[in-house]
This record gives sequence, C-alpha cells and structure tokens, in this order.
Amino acid sequence: MSNNEKWVLVTGASRGIGKSCAEKLLEEGFSVLAGVRSNASLEAIASLNNPRYQPIKLDICEENDLAALVPRLEALELYAVVNNAGSAVLGPIEFLPLKELKAQFDINLFAQVAVIQAALPMLRKNQGRIVNISSISGFIGFPYFGAYSSSKFALEGLSESLSRELGPQGVAVALVQPGNMDTDIWQRSHDTGKKLEDAFPDAAAQIYGKRFASSSSFGFLKKSSPQCVADAVLLALTDKTPQFRYLAGRDAQRYALIKKIVPERFLKRFI
Repeated sequence: MSNNEKWVLVTGASRGIGKSCAEKLLEEGFSVLAGVRSNASLEAIASLNNPRYQPIKLDICEENDLAALVPRLEALELYAVVNNAGSAVLGPIEFLPLKELKAQFDINLFAQVAVIQAALPMLRKNQGRIVNISSISGFIGFPYFGAYSSSKFALEGLSESLSRELGPQGVAVALVQPGNMDTDIWQRSHDTGKKLEDAFPDAAAQIYGKRFASSSSFGFLKKSSPQCVADAVLLALTDKTPQFRYLAGRDAQRYALIKKIVPERFLKRFI
C-alpha cells in the first residue's frame, strides 16, 4: 500500500501530542482516523471535508465507543494504531486514593489494551504497526508521579511482551518516550492534583509541605514542542526496520543517558 492508502488510528487526537501526530501523518500522506471525545472536536475535523482525515468519537475507557470502533476499523485499510490518549494523576502515593490509582491504570494501560485488541485483526492482515506513547516517566520514577509513572512502566512491559508476541506475525510494536512537552496535559493534571491535594488530611501538608506543589507540574524540565513526538511517531511508522524505543525531546535524551550511566544513589540525589 502507498501511504495515502494506509489508515492510522490516533487516539486523543484533539489536542497536544495527538493533534500534532495526526497533522504530521496527514502531511506525509497517511490517512488518519482521529479519535476524539468531544462533539466540538468531531465537528471541527469533519468541517475540514478531508476524506483522508476522519474523526470518530472515542473515549478509550467507554465500552460503547470501543464497540463502535471495530466496524469503522474493519471498513478501512488500517495500517497502524498510535495509542496516545492518556492522563496523569499527581500526588504523593501515601495519600493518593486507591480509586485514583486504579483510574490511572484504566486509561493508561487497560484502555490501551482494549484499543489494541480491537485493531489487531486489521493490523495483522495489513502487516501493520502499533506505536504506544509512553514517557520518560516510563523509565524514571519522579517524585509525586508515582501513579503516572507506574502506569507507564506497565505500558512499557506490556509493549515489550506484545513486540515479541506480534513480531512473528508481521506486526511491529514501538514505544515513543516523550519528555516534558509544551502541551496543556501538565496544567490539567496539576489542576486535578490540586483538587486531590485539597482533600488530603492535614498530615499531608505537614509531611510533604510545599514540595508537591513545586514539583508536580514538571516545571523543572525545559519543554519541547510536541512536533518532536510526531516526528518520532513518523519514524516508528516508516522505518524499514523500526526501533523498539524512540526518545522525543532534549530532556528525554538527557535523562535516558543519565539513567544509563549514573549510579542509582547519585540519580536519586540529582532528581
């Protein structure tokens, strides 16, 4: 198939990294099925009247949306899935409600599996690819990112297993590991985290003080453009022999190197 015959499902495509990925793939000749949650996003994409850029209502945690996804995928020459939709729950593990931790895994792990399961028959038929958007928090656990980081560590383990299960079937699996991106995810996550923090017992402030508030927005890392994630996704979809991991962003490169060469006791002090 030529690129314009290859359909790519991009989840969380209404903003940030997902939108950048969708637009980049369109520029490179792919056709994009853009998974979005709001009616406004559906209408905005539909109004473009581009037959190669189609929206679909897709909350990856909603069973009805996932059920409706299957016939749409069956009607396309689906070549790839870019699992981008996700969220970040922030807060010290000691006081984070378990339901919030479970919700983090629901969207960042279990819902990713649901999308992959829906798409695999078509991906197998077309010898396609799966790209899972992870994070530098998928290989380094930053303070107050325990829920998010553990869900991304789990996604990385899942992706390794998938790559070994599906490789012999002709379906390649890759991880893209972004650093801190110039999107609104951390502000939205910080706002949610602040609501959780307000419900914490007084002991939380006594123990953790202002450290949580100062660390939880990733403000200590320089932000990169989400375009670099889109570039990495494009490589993962077009490399003749795709890598398993693609780093995206200067801080991702930096932390990957530090993780590799710095002993744990110094890494802890550095972070």
